[in-house]
Amino acid sequence: MSYIENKVYKFASYLKLILVRCFTVWLESIHYQGRSPLSVIVKMLLNILQLIFYYITTYIVGAWCLLIQICTKRNKIIGIPSQTGKVAIVTGGASGIGFYVSKDLVSRNIHVFIGGKCKETGEDAIKEIKTEFPDAKVDFIHLDLESLDSVSNFVENFLSRNLPLHILINNAGVMFSPLEYTCDNLEKQMQVNYLSHFYLTQLLWNKLAETGTEQSWSRIVNVSSYMHYIGWPSLETLNDRSRKWYEYSSHKGYADAKLMIIAAANKLNKQLREDNSYVTVNSLHPGVIQSGLWKHTLAIHRILMGILGQYTFLTTEQGADNVLYVALSPEVEGQSGCYYDNMKSVKSASLTYNEEFQNSLWNKSISMIENSGRKQ
Repeated sequence: MSYIENKVYKFASYLKLILVRCFTVWLESIHYQGRSPLSVIVKMLLNILQLIFYYITTYIVGAWCLLIQICTKRNKIIGIPSQTGKVAIVTGGASGIGFYVSKDLVSRNIHVFIGGKCKETGEDAIKEIKTEFPDAKVDFIHLDLESLDSVSNFVENFLSRNLPLHILINNAGVMFSPLEYTCDNLEKQMQVNYLSHFYLTQLLWNKLAETGTEQSWSRIVNVSSYMHYIGWPSLETLNDRSRKWYEYSSHKGYADAKLMIIAAANKLNKQLREDNSYVTVNSLHPGVIQSGLWKHTLAIHRILMGILGQYTFLTTEQGADNVLYVALSPEVEGQSGCYYDNMKSVKSASLTYNEEFQNSLWNKSISMIENSGRKQ
């Protein structure tokens, strides 16, 4: 880890420990347990203060992340060997950085399966890719990450083709969306960003293990975010449907989901090593990118981000570089349980290495899938 990366990491860690934890302890210490009208108002005001706190913290850390991005030279992908004959799945591969990931994989003769919610968007993406690469092997399979049934149907569709699977890129996501619940009675941001990808990986685990060899490992690539550094999920209230709008921070929800992605990947890595599987699992931060993910922010923010982003943010094509590096680079061959930023393995948040948290998160995730409101 470089000097400046180390400083930024320490800043994020200290910010989380000093602000997030102290603020939470303060809230708990003064929280009034009564049910009088006054207590309800007090509780509401305290939760609104918490929303403001996480809102401010998110943009402070985001500013630091952007600063390091501006001050650091972007690394380039080099030395990628032939990929002919390989098969990859890219969730959200029809738009944003996912589109450029799909396009690059196709250019290297990889058969790409794009998983996406909108068939029209997927078909348009394939049409654009084939304009440049007429012989491209690229297919679209419907995948709605707001539905666990859709995830299982996607996997069933893919497995029915009797193909190997060399690369699984869990890329799709939403950011800062308001409190909503899916058809599975699960909080939307948590399910789309984390749980559905967790389930998808579970269902494709055996296929990836069958495909990987000592000479060419299968790879699971999880797109997380630098914002995971301020995440601190409460597993007890992870899917608490009794929450009101003022008890839910979309900024905290996003950071928590991105942290859970890494923690679960680290837990999976241990299982893969115990099974002696030729499968790696890594997570990454793609960079601060000018993309459609900002659509849930306030209008004034979108305007400011649009202006600022033209000069300081990465493009979606540049944002795909780190994803492609982890998915393809021989430098990453056999490397597992890592977190990458700008094509370098760096330390993720301390909670992602906590074995007790990993195990609790894993069990909680399995329980949420089994007890969801989906059709059996």
